[in-house]
This record gives sequence, C-alpha cells and structure tokens, in this order.
Amino acid sequence: MRRKTTLPLDGILVADFSRILAGPLATQFLGDWGARVIKVEEPERGDETRRWGPPFVGDVSAYFLSINRNKESVTLDLKSDEGAEAASRLIARADVVVDNFLPAQKESLHFAPRSINPRIIHCTIAGFDSDTDDADTPGYDLLAQAGSGLMSITGEADGEPMKIGVALADVLTAHYAFGAICAALRWREKSGEGAALEISLFSAAIASLANVAQNVLVTGREAGRYGNAHPSIVPYQVFHASDRPFAIGAGTDQHFVQLCERVLRRPELAQDKRFATNSQRVNHRGVLVAILETEFRNRTASQWVGRCRRASIPASLVRGVREALRTPAARALVETVKHAGIGAYDAVRNPVRIDGQRRAIGSPPPALGEHTAAVLQELGVIVANTRRSAGRNTPPSRRRARQ
Repeated sequence: MRRKTTLPLDGILVADFSRILAGPLATQFLGDWGARVIKVEEPERGDETRRWGPPFVGDVSAYFLSINRNKESVTLDLKSDEGAEAASRLIARADVVVDNFLPAQKESLHFAPRSINPRIIHCTIAGFDSDTDDADTPGYDLLAQAGSGLMSITGEADGEPMKIGVALADVLTAHYAFGAICAALRWREKSGEGAALEISLFSAAIASLANVAQNVLVTGREAGRYGNAHPSIVPYQVFHASDRPFAIGAGTDQHFVQLCERVLRRPELAQDKRFATNSQRVNHRGVLVAILETEFRNRTASQWVGRCRRASIPASLVRGVREALRTPAARALVETVKHAGIGAYDAVRNPVRIDGQRRAIGSPPPALGEHTAAVLQELGVIVANTRRSAGRNTPPSRRRARQ
C-alpha cells in the first residue's frame, strides 16, 4: 500500500484559544494529523506553560515544547476592540474552535463562536461540567485526580492516596476532546451542521476509571488501593528480583500454569487447588504473592523476564523514563527537531502509524506571537496595538466577520 501524501485533517483550520495542557495537547493532535492550528495567546505573557520550568531549552520550557508543535502563534488582547475583531474574523474562517475559558471569562468576552460561525465545531474544555455547582472552579489535573477517586486507588495499600506521575486527567481529556472533534467533523461532512462540544477534566477522569468504576457500581463497595497489583487478576503486579523490580502480567489461567511449570519450575503450584483459577488466586492473593516473591529473589530481573517471554508470559523490567527512552522501541519514537530560536532538541512524536509509517514531528512550537502579523494580514485586519485594552468593547459574538 502506498504511503499517503496528504493527512486526514489537511484543510481543517483550528482556532486554539486554550492554555496549559488538555486543550493544547488536543490541538497538537489535530495538528499532527494535518490541521492548521492557530494558537491565540495573551500578548507579552502567552501560554503559562512557556514559563513552567525548569527544565528549559534556551528560554523555552520543556513543558511547552511537549504540547505545542505544528502550530502558529498569534497574540491578541481579546478585551480590546482590535483583538476582538481579529478573533471574530478568525472564528468566522475556522472549522474548529477550542477554548478553556471559565464561564465568567466567556461572559465577559462575549465569547460565542457558533453565533459567528454556526457550522463551526466548538469544543470547550473545563475543570468541571457546566451544569454542576463546580462549573466556575478552575480546572487543574490535581483536583480532577483527587475528586474523581483516581488518587484513592493509586499508591500502596497501606499508604496515602497518590497522584499519578503525569497529569493524566489532562491527557485523558485531550484524547476525549480530539476524538469528539474528529467525530463532529465527520458529522458536519454528512449533515452540514456544526456542534458544541464540552469535556471536563473531572468527567474524563471518572469515565476513564473503566472497570474500577463498574466494579463499584456493581458491588456498591468502595474501590481499594492495590499499589502495583491488580484488584481482579493475580499474579499481575510488580515483583522484586535479586537486583531490581520487574512486572508480570499473568492474565490467564494458562499463563499461570506456564509460569509455574516453565519459569519457576514448580509445577505443584499450578496443581494447588487454592491457585487453580484466577478467582481462587485473587482469594488467596497474600499466600501466593509471598511464595512468588521468595522465588523471584533468587535471580536477576532480566533472567526472569527472559524466561517469561520464552514461555509467552507478558513481563517487563520496571524502567526509569530515561532508561525507557533509550530502548530501541522508544528510540523509534524520538526525533530531532530544529528550532530557529533554541537550536536542535529531541522530542517524542505521535505514536500512531498510517500504513506502517509514523508522521514526522513537523514544525517546532512557535515563538510567542511569531505569526501575528502574517495571520492578521491574511484575515484583512490591521491591529494598531494588540496590547491596548479598550474601554467599552464591541464583543466578537456581535460583530459581523468580514472575510
């Protein structure tokens, strides 16, 4: 099959009014698949993540570099007449608008993209859903992880609730938003209708609890915390070898038989009635895990992982991020990017392949306001001073866009 010369979202224009992580990551996904993304930022300050460091590469934060490739940066003071006019014209031409304004901010700015462009796909990303008492609460990943129960099921069983080491609620929200936007674009193609989408960090975190949430709904019992183990599968956890930890995912009864017979060479464990089925192993978790931990202390992690894989049992070393990025599989995901301001740096590209090929990263994240003049000229707008805030503004939702 021939490699595609165009990308699925070629020709789609995205006006990105979002900041921080969830929104910019969702629009980066759109840019990765060919959309043109214009990132609208506050003059002088820009997106807060530009300053979230260390580490920095030159004067650009690594955080900002990770979620803003394949975009153009335009600085607009949305409180000024000139900035509102430019935003209105951009929205009139756009296919997609993404924002994460609080309700009060939207009201103050009269930010209503579909009143300007009824065919637009307008995706709002928030901390909490707009029909809840928390709608005006700013969205932070920590709050979403805490309030959704995600923290309560993370960490050691006898320890405190623990947040996950990456802003997972934000990342999950970005994926939900990306999928919904693509689905809405497909629906518009068929029906000609735009759509108003809304996704919150809290709702994304709740929905992503998957089987854990379903277990609670079915049983009525609070979810437990199992550390590096699994509530419903045994053995499916981290163990400790003589030198370092490693993970085994024996998800089937046949995996367990192979583990006992071919890896541990203790066939009697597979014949023990207490361990004959997964349900019985879950019920006798403490006994079985103690036996396995004792056995695994006798060899190195690499030896155990090698034995497991030869027996077709899922297993892996527990790696640090630096170590993981040096594996052959991860190196295929890393690309060197040339940035006009800071020079070359390495970045992780989109992991999805089309017809066996991964897309190159494309353009590096833009400097603040790098494309303002060019985009405003394209829109037919001359903004005398985008940093000036006018006294009484004409809201963009009430102004006819001239194209």
